[in-house]
Amino acid sequence: MSEKYKDNQGHYEFDQELLERAFAEARKIYKERGFQKRMGFGKAPAITTVDMAKAWMSEGHPFTCNNNEEVCAQALKVLEAGRKAGVPIFHTTTGYVGKEQWDLPRWDEKIPMHKLEIDSEWMEIDPKLKPRPEEPVIHKKYASNFFGTHLAQTLVKLGVDTLIVMGATACACVRHTVMDSTGYGFKTIVPEGTIGDRVPGVVEWNLFDMDAKFADVLPVEEVVAYLNKIDSSVYNSNKVNQLT
Repeated sequence: MSEKYKDNQGHYEFDQELLERAFAEARKIYKERGFQKRMGFGKAPAITTVDMAKAWMSEGHPFTCNNNEEVCAQALKVLEAGRKAGVPIFHTTTGYVGKEQWDLPRWDEKIPMHKLEIDSEWMEIDPKLKPRPEEPVIHKKYASNFFGTHLAQTLVKLGVDTLIVMGATACACVRHTVMDSTGYGFKTIVPEGTIGDRVPGVVEWNLFDMDAKFADVLPVEEVVAYLNKIDSSVYNSNKVNQLT
């Protein structure tokens, strides 16, 4: 029997089994054409979360994602492994400044971006991730963690070759971050179960498509095992500190 899901208001059903059958057929086509190759892991990873602030990961906001408790729980496994290994971690959140919000992009004409007030409690990284003071929070204005930010330059400075991406949403900010990450030359990893969205099927479809074209989508356990083997001396900042 097909497993079906309803949205929070019970408006429609979603057939997971049907989607998985479609993916199985699509994977055959992609592999025949040379898609879905593996990037693999590099030697110096970093982790970035995408919009895992309260507005996305807690209930009661227009941007709230489904299954945010589980998404945060899975992401925390990756974050804790990264913290233990000394891996650089960068959080991001999208927010706009002041009453006039002069920094608000045209994107607001499509979705209610003006609800993301940068000084609001909603913009704080969700406590379920146990964020640490030394983990930078980058305030972005558009979808990708890279667009208009210093993230790429900072990763290059550190000598990072692999970026692990987690957060929300699958169809927009995560997807654009993943595409930019690969475009900047980083091996890009997306741990399964760490990506949120608001509409059934959107996460599954986007993970399938990103895995086919832009990133390696892998089980959380495999990503954690990789992080457990990292030696923090691989980062350029540590090498500089050892010489001074």
